[in-house]
Amino acid sequence: MRNKISIAALTVLMILAVTGIKSFAQDSPMLCDSYESLLKAVKDGITASYYKTAYIKKYSMAEKSLVTIRPITGEKQGYDVTFTILDLYPESLSSSDEGSVLGFMMENTKGFGKNSGKFINTSCMLTTESPEGAVEIAKGGITFSVDMIYYISGNLVDVYNKYFKNSSPNNTVVKKPAVYLYPEKNMNVSVKVIVNGHLTVTEPDYGTGWNVNASPDGIIDGKYDYLFYEAALNRIDLPDEGWVVEYNKIEKWFDETLPAMGLNKKETEQFKEYWLKDLKKANYYEIKLLGNEFLENNMRLDIIPAPETLVRLNFHFKPVYVKTELKAPEIKKIERKGFTVIEWGGINSNEQLTINN
Repeated sequence: MRNKISIAALTVLMILAVTGIKSFAQDSPMLCDSYESLLKAVKDGITASYYKTAYIKKYSMAEKSLVTIRPITGEKQGYDVTFTILDLYPESLSSSDEGSVLGFMMENTKGFGKNSGKFINTSCMLTTESPEGAVEIAKGGITFSVDMIYYISGNLVDVYNKYFKNSSPNNTVVKKPAVYLYPEKNMNVSVKVIVNGHLTVTEPDYGTGWNVNASPDGIIDGKYDYLFYEAALNRIDLPDEGWVVEYNKIEKWFDETLPAMGLNKKETEQFKEYWLKDLKKANYYEIKLLGNEFLENNMRLDIIPAPETLVRLNFHFKPVYVKTELKAPEIKKIERKGFTVIEWGGINSNEQLTINN
């Protein structure tokens, strides 16, 4: 048994060295023979591995992989889960309670069978907060919910983006643009959103556009704080300037930056309530503000009567694990005059494998 563990550990280290996933602090991961023993090991603070075979039913293929869980100690605690694809081969449909890494990713792509070999000896990694969550993902593989919740990195994702990304639907989703209306007196307002793409969610019901009654305190139709929509855009252009903010300091950055850009206390708190939950844990976030020219060409607001003051703050959030330097743009606070319209929203590039790198 000792020789078997030593060989397995050497295999893990060699694969990780080739694939570029960061090496483990513990030199010899413990090889486990069940998910129960895997859970026990990581709860004890031991880096541990497990060989698994899952089936990709759509393509009648078996996926052999090595999953390794490394407990993170120190200030930033958690559990790194790394999948390394060891082999892919044709296999008749089989039932299994183990989920694959590639099945979800390849569901809506073309040419997987022809190019599947490009994934062999590639790895991907994500970080969970609990040992139970880590082992659950180790067993269940990459699913839609895992992709939505966790930031997934590694050269496996690079291969996906290079060879398969363009064969799957890829819209950039702008989330939670909230449009606040502050007329000088009660009045009816028409608001239309002209997007280069399509609206996916609206509240209240959009129809062919919003026709609402707004009051000076910002209340819309007697019950809404703001008009809400989400949109899938056909393109995205990002400025060169931006900010790189440590994850644990994002709330402080919001508190300092959003009022400086023109949001009031209520708008700032509602922005934070949404985005602090949506931005999943990472070392840093690269934050960029979408330019007015891009907004005008890709998600224009047509408002009648026209506002005297219009502030649109739509951010692009990207998790990064190594701090980079960006030139911060100059912040210009706009003074509110007359009929004022305020909008905030954003794009979370951590949402899908197709856009998170």
